[in-house]
Amino acid sequence: MDKRTGYLRTNDGVNLYYEEAGSGKPIILLHGGGLGLVWWRRNFPELSQRFHVIATDTRGCGRSDKPDWGHRTARYAMDVRDIIETLGLHDVTLVGWSIGARICYSYLELFGRERLRGVVIVDETVHVTVHEPPAPGSERQAAESDEEYLRRSTLAMFGPDNRKLIAEEDMAWMLGPRADAPAMAMLRADYLAQDWRPLCPTIDLPVLITTGRHSGAYPGCVYAAEHIPSAKLEVFETSGHGLVYEEAGKFNKVVADFVSGASGT
Repeated sequence: MDKRTGYLRTNDGVNLYYEEAGSGKPIILLHGGGLGLVWWRRNFPELSQRFHVIATDTRGCGRSDKPDWGHRTARYAMDVRDIIETLGLHDVTLVGWSIGARICYSYLELFGRERLRGVVIVDETVHVTVHEPPAPGSERQAAESDEEYLRRSTLAMFGPDNRKLIAEEDMAWMLGPRADAPAMAMLRADYLAQDWRPLCPTIDLPVLITTGRHSGAYPGCVYAAEHIPSAKLEVFETSGHGLVYEEAGKFNKVVADFVSGASGT
């Protein structure tokens, strides 16, 4: 894989780190909240064998700048637009997981189908009320250390049968650096304020909704698939929220099939 790396500058002066590889139809991978592009390690190499794949660390994450401002879904969507324009991309498929999916919704709200070919929503609800409640005991325990809580909350992302299959070497990078607490607090406030249900019927380009059967976001993904006119739903039966890792082979295939078949702008 001939991977290229670099930084690009957003219109408000933030440097975003990105990696790209492959050629053909462009795909932009948008990771979950507070994490980093390292979470695409089971997807980026395979997808880049067929497509031009770009993955970025969102502001505040990984090797990107960590400003005190701009930790809102709409600003992240503007960052995506800056990426698309700076790299001169057209007919892009956005693939957004968790907060990355919210970035996709926000991009569609702000810019419509501008320069897009399609969108893949990866396990995110349309509103906090269209969500399974957290499992009892999932909140932080008083006696837990930061490391213990981070490990337990990370494992909770996966389907119950998959948790014991995670190699310790993978857990090491999963528990790596996260966005700082103030940035995450801003994102959480923004998350609680968002309601994408009114947007769903207005979306007029191909959309693939992927969700884990054991994820709390499952009901919201079903809602989106039922209310977005062109949407297709793909359920990952053994997965939780971390389906891009848990069932990576299936995920890569359904995304590749979608990108190959989606109608351009």
